[in-house]
Amino acid sequence: MKSKLFFPLLALGLLIGFSSCEKQQKNQETKVVTDKQATETSAKDIFFYTAKHRADKYVPTEEKMGFSSQIQSINDGEFEGNTSLKEVWIAPQIQHIAIKAFSGCTSLEKVHFQGEIPVVNDQAFEGCSAMKNLLIDAYTIGVDAFKDCSSLETARFGEHIWWLRVGAFENCKKLRSVLMGIAMKKIDDGAFAGCTGIEEFTVPNDFKNRMFGLVSESAAKWKKVYLLSTEYYPVPKNCTPNKGCTLYVPDAFLAQFQADAEWQKFGAVEPLSKSKYFTAEGFWK
Repeated sequence: MKSKLFFPLLALGLLIGFSSCEKQQKNQETKVVTDKQATETSAKDIFFYTAKHRADKYVPTEEKMGFSSQIQSINDGEFEGNTSLKEVWIAPQIQHIAIKAFSGCTSLEKVHFQGEIPVVNDQAFEGCSAMKNLLIDAYTIGVDAFKDCSSLETARFGEHIWWLRVGAFENCKKLRSVLMGIAMKKIDDGAFAGCTGIEEFTVPNDFKNRMFGLVSESAAKWKKVYLLSTEYYPVPKNCTPNKGCTLYVPDAFLAQFQADAEWQKFGAVEPLSKSKYFTAEGFWK
């Protein structure tokens, strides 16, 4: 019964999708629903992919695509190699994006995730070389899921992100900003292999002794680092401070970080409450 309420009409379906998206991204800097192009796109401009299209093995030639309420997941390789798609809305009822679902969609510029999604599976968006920004509330990002997304500049995750698997963002050489919440639990070695342009990133609470090493290839380019921690801790051995970078730390431990000679090798040590994204405790603003 619930799924029938999402898209009784195309226009209503689009409206509901945007409303759900606004709710789930409320803690982040940019809301998918407030994206100017998304809000100005009318239902008639979007092709809605249905179960019948799937049964008929229809290959979309449209540039903008949404999904009907009948579609609960996106199958293995379902849109692999499609060079027509430029913009896709992932409806709130979709719970799984399977292996290579959008792999090689080289024209795909924008993906609007309109709700929480448990799994973006292995190689789901590998080689989507036109995609520039990722804003997603997912639990797991699979192996090589966004590998070789050569135009990707930002990767920002909602509060539910749990696991980034090996190669998740491998060779995303233009990736400059990676923002996660304090509760992040698992990041595999190699998740950011070849990401040599990262300038801004968070260090979640459980990664204080690993995160710097995971993004070490871009150490000379670091500009802003956000330590999301429930305690003060000394500089990890794999951290390479530089004077061009500002370190943001929880307000409660500011004095301790500022007094540490090693942390002082950063350009400045500031409280998280002065940052653009986090509160004094390290949660999303």
